Amino acid sequence: MRRHALACGLALCLPASAALAEFDLALGEIGQREYYCTAEMTLTNTGPDPVMEVSGHFFLYVGADRVGRSKGTWFMNIAPGASVTAVFETPNAPCTDVDRYEFVVGACRLAGPGFDPVDACSARINGTGPVVVAPGS
Repeated sequence: MRRHALACGLALCLPASAALAEFDLALGEIGQREYYCTAEMTLTNTGPDPVMEVSGHFFLYVGADRVGRSKGTWFMNIAPGASVTAVFETPNAPCTDVDRYEFVVGACRLAGPGFDPVDACSARINGTGPVVVAPGS
């Protein structure tokens, strides 16, 4: 009985995003194309169901200063256990100085023809390393 109470207490202490996370979002390579800072982002489906579509954009930060906003793009058709990589481009951003990438979910279609609420979708994505997910985006 004590073990069950402890386990329940620990579950309540976890942040909602960690408890519900079914997707991991991670930074890959960064680069420069003309005047765009490019960042490869990989979304991994760690949940049991396929994902049809997650779209969004990133705000880039150096310290507390927002230094850019990327163009939006999509992660499409991700089977359970699979990953999809997309390149996000941010005009005139200081690529090598960026220390945080904040993902803002624009649209989310997990299954079926309808879209899911973006706040419910963002709560299911766990950012890793310098990647964070805007809550309720």
